[in-house]
Amino acid sequence: MTAMPSALCHNIIWQNDQDRQTTVLHLFQKCHIITLHVSPICRSIGWQMSFSRTKQRQAEAKVSQAAQSAQAFTKPVGGWIVTFQEAIGIGVSALAERLGVSRNSVYSSVQNERAGTISLNQLEKTAEAMGGKLVYAIIPREGSVEEIVMVQARKKARRIVQRTRTHMALEGQTEGLRSQEEMIEELASEIAREMPRDFWK
Repeated sequence: MTAMPSALCHNIIWQNDQDRQTTVLHLFQKCHIITLHVSPICRSIGWQMSFSRTKQRQAEAKVSQAAQSAQAFTKPVGGWIVTFQEAIGIGVSALAERLGVSRNSVYSSVQNERAGTISLNQLEKTAEAMGGKLVYAIIPREGSVEEIVMVQARKKARRIVQRTRTHMALEGQTEGLRSQEEMIEELASEIAREMPRDFWK
C-alpha cells in the first residue's frame, strides 16, 4: 500500500459530510489506496469541534453517574408528592398552608404530577415546603451515553463510506477494499472521537 503523504492532509478542515467524502476520495485517488484506513488520515486532520472534549467527558460522567443512581428507584405509582407526604406524615391542609395556597391547589399539583404536566418549578416548591429537595436528571433511555453517540457516528460514517465506495466503483478502484461494515466502524470511531461541528446533523 502506498504511504499517505502527510502534506495532503495536514491542517485540512472538514466542515461537513460532503467535505469528508471528497477529501477521502481525493486521497484515495492521489495515493492509489486500496483500503480505507481512516486512523492515519484522521490523526493528521484537524476537525473543527463545537465544544471542548474535556467538558464533554465531564458531562458524560455526570450523566452516567445519574443513570446508575436511577437504577435504584422508580417513580411511585401515586407520584412523589403523595409518597413524600405519607413518608413524613404531612396532610394536605398543612402542606397547603406551608405553600400559601388552597387545598385544591395541592390536589391539582398531585394530579398534574401523575399526568406528567407539573412544572419543575412547582414540583421543587412543593418538595421544599415539605423539607425535601427536587432531584432530576436526563439519562439515556437505554444503554450508555457512548452508545447514543456511536449510533449517530455510524449513521454519518455509513453515508460517507457508501458515497465514497460508489465513486470508487465508478472509477474501478474497489479491488482489495475491506468490507463496508469494517470501514464504517473505523470511520465512526474517529467521528465519535473528534465530534465535528455537524455531528448531529
